[in-house]
Parts: sequence; structure tokens; C-alpha cells
Amino acid sequence: MKKECAVVQDLLVLYEDDVLKEESRQMVEDHIRSCEACMQLYDSARKPLPVIEKAAEPSEQDQEGAAVRVLQRLKKRMTYKTGIFLGVVIICIYFAVILVDDICGRNIEGYSGLSWLFRSIPSENFHVAELYQLKNGDIYCVLESDKEFAITQVADWVMPLEEQTETTDGAKKELRFKPTLFWETNTVRLDQARFIFSLERQGTVTEDGKTKDITQSCADISVYGKTNKDKMTIWEIGQKVEKAPTDIEEEAIRAYLEEGLYAKAVRECENMGWKDYEKVFGDAGLGWETEYGNENDDVNFAKEGNSIILH
Repeated sequence: MKKECAVVQDLLVLYEDDVLKEESRQMVEDHIRSCEACMQLYDSARKPLPVIEKAAEPSEQDQEGAAVRVLQRLKKRMTYKTGIFLGVVIICIYFAVILVDDICGRNIEGYSGLSWLFRSIPSENFHVAELYQLKNGDIYCVLESDKEFAITQVADWVMPLEEQTETTDGAKKELRFKPTLFWETNTVRLDQARFIFSLERQGTVTEDGKTKDITQSCADISVYGKTNKDKMTIWEIGQKVEKAPTDIEEEAIRAYLEEGLYAKAVRECENMGWKDYEKVFGDAGLGWETEYGNENDDVNFAKEGNSIILH
């Protein structure tokens, strides 16, 4: 590029704005008339810039639609992520519960599972309202609670497996209770419950073709709460208990009849010197011939081909 062209091209802007002195203006005009390159540059600079059309602004309805679509996409992403997060949390809680349950099972004596810990009433909520010994030796007991309860378990003749076919004086009886919940409409709700416990039973055991007589005695009757350490003893071996008055003996006979223990009811009548069994059964709404004739107090069960009969 010639030096003169460079100077003219630098002055073209000032020339276009008409701010050059007359001598400089004349020089620029003379040069661009004689220089084709500078003339083309001058002509291109004078062309107006192309008009850029301004994009039409979206309508309010279009903006709302776009916002809804964005929110829907965001919601889908959040729902998916939330689902994954909740799934991970549930899995973590599940394994945490298993771990806690295992640790408790290893370290808490008498632990029966987390569900039992939450669904049991502590033994301290109960107290013995009545405790008598019947003429037949059974223990008559009325338990009361300061909290409404339902009977969960009455475990009779609890003993180690190896003692179940042997003579023993260490059997136990265990009672467990749970609170009643408002949605459990079919649950019997109690604040007091009556129990009659046998303290001894005799029977015969046949093992490998040999038969022997056994006697099993109860050593402990207790209410248990959340663990085996949470215990309230109702009766234990060696404990002296007041003899039952007549009205309690009568109540016990009715209880035997209600439970289908007709032979026990008859023996208790005999202990009381009552001979009119038919009247006693009739007072309880039972027929003597139909009920007592089918009565069976014996406990029969089989174990690996051997038979046990206890009564």
C-alpha cells in the first residue's frame, strides 16, 4: 500500500464527517478520483449497514407455556432423584434395623426382637390385685394394670427341651401383654384379667418302648415386659399364699367350666363338698351329660415317635 493511500484512508472518516480543512479535503478528493482501491474503500464505507430485524417478543401465553414445560422437566428430574434418594434411605434404614436387632440379640438377655420392644408393656405397669391358693392346689390370680392392655402370651409349663419328658420342679409360667391401639377394633381391651395356674401335673412317658411316670412342678409364675430382666413375679416356689375363700372357689369352678376343664371343675366341687354337679354346671349354662361326658383334661402330644400323656 502506497504511503499516500494510507494517509487518505486514515482521513476518510474525518472526510465523511466533513471536519477536514479545505486543503486536506481537496487532497482526499483528488486522490480517491485517481486511486481505484481508495475509491472502492470509500464507496463501501458509505453503504448503510444492513438493518437487523428485532426478534418479536414472545407473547405472555407463550412465556407461560415455556415456564410450564421447564417446570415439568424439572419435576420429572426431581421425582426421579427423589425416588432414588428415598430408596437409598429405606435400604440404609433396613440394614440399620437388622444391625441393631442383631447387636441387641447378642447383648440383651431375653431379647425377643425390636417389634417386641415396641409392642410390649413393662411389667411395672401391673400389680397383683388378688392371689389365692385353691383347694386343689392351683393358684388363682387377678392382675390389674394402670394401662389398658391385651393378652399377648400365656406360656404354660416353660422348661428346657431336655426336661420336657422328665420329672422336674423347675417349670415356669410366663405372661406377656401389649398395649391396645385405637385401630385394633377386634382386640379385647382389659384393665384387669383373671388367671388360674396349675402348679403340678403328672403323666406317663413312653420312649423306645419303655414307659415311665413323671411329675412336673412349677417354680415360678411371672409377668414379663420388654426383656426377661423386665419381670414381675406373681408367685414362686416356697411362697405362702392365702387360702381361697368360698366365693373365689366358686369363681374358679366357673372359670374351669368356661375353659372346658370339666374334670377339674368336678374335682373342685368334690373338694368343696358339693355333690350336686348338675346344678353347678347348670348355673354356668352347661349341660352335665353333654359336656362332662366329652371332657378330657389330659394333654397328649407326640415327639419323634414317642408319646407323652400329662394330666
